[in-house]
Amino acid sequence: MPLWYANVAWAKQLLVRSFGLAEPQDILSGERHFQAIPNTCWFVRPHGIGVDIFKSPDVGGIDLDFDKPDPDERRLALFIERQVNDGQLSHAGYRQLVDDEKLLRQAISVALNGP
Repeated sequence: MPLWYANVAWAKQLLVRSFGLAEPQDILSGERHFQAIPNTCWFVRPHGIGVDIFKSPDVGGIDLDFDKPDPDERRLALFIERQVNDGQLSHAGYRQLVDDEKLLRQAISVALNGP
């Protein structure tokens, strides 16, 4: 969970600095299309009330909604898979979760709701 929150803060800062925005959610007021983030290896795809930032569709980054400070189960599962694919989370330590959907859902449920 700490990595999720750190990536949310990073993503918001990246948007503000790269696009010269007053607030990260201002990215939603412009053209809403997939685009490269200037001078980085990252891409952004605005959607609804949030953005998806990634290196490639299954690698790195974070998919977040600006009105939700905490992840939902789907976004946290996607985040874990992308971080493993990017090498930010240990392949050996997390591959079992990524390969077993039931185990991943259980781990995410505990992370979001407690034991």
